[in-house]
Amino acid sequence: EDETKLVNFQRKILPLDSLHLSMEAVKEQGLKNAAGQRKQELVICATLVDKVPNLAGLARTAEIFAADRLVIPDTSVCKMDIFKSVSVSAGDWITIEECKEDGLLSWLKHQRENGYKIVGLEQTSSSSCISKTEFTGKTVLLLGKEKEGIPVEFLQVVDACVEIPQLGIVRSLNVHVTGAIAIWEYTKQMMTKKSA
Repeated sequence: EDETKLVNFQRKILPLDSLHLSMEAVKEQGLKNAAGQRKQELVICATLVDKVPNLAGLARTAEIFAADRLVIPDTSVCKMDIFKSVSVSAGDWITIEECKEDGLLSWLKHQRENGYKIVGLEQTSSSSCISKTEFTGKTVLLLGKEKEGIPVEFLQVVDACVEIPQLGIVRSLNVHVTGAIAIWEYTKQMMTKKSA
């Protein structure tokens, strides 16, 4: 056989092993994640999400893409076996903040006062396609409830609503999948801006 042929194989790396970082020290700095990457100015607000596997999947995705933090309705879920299993320890490496639904309106207004743009992931009469939305720096991605989406009282305080184009019959994506696509779109845009 030709020995010069390249073999394609799966490669999983642990950046912490290769970087020899003191994980706790880096995490405590607040500006970088445990892998030493600068955190993005992105907050994932999953206060309206109540299924633990979805919260765990969001924690994993948010950590992988260096989001600043994940906001959930109850931080005690982080101790559950299903959360630990699905998040694959991401809950240990991303800041997780608690905000109950009854405090969400106030929390969103506070984020806006701190310079964040509130972007709802929802199909509305005025939502724009996510691929045509330009994300700018400080952003809160507001995710809706698993079946009902974002209630109207919260839609009234978002700066914009974005939706993911769909080609099938089923009306919507799973909330974790929606969040993951939006997190990637934000990340992709920030990477493009950084390299420009």
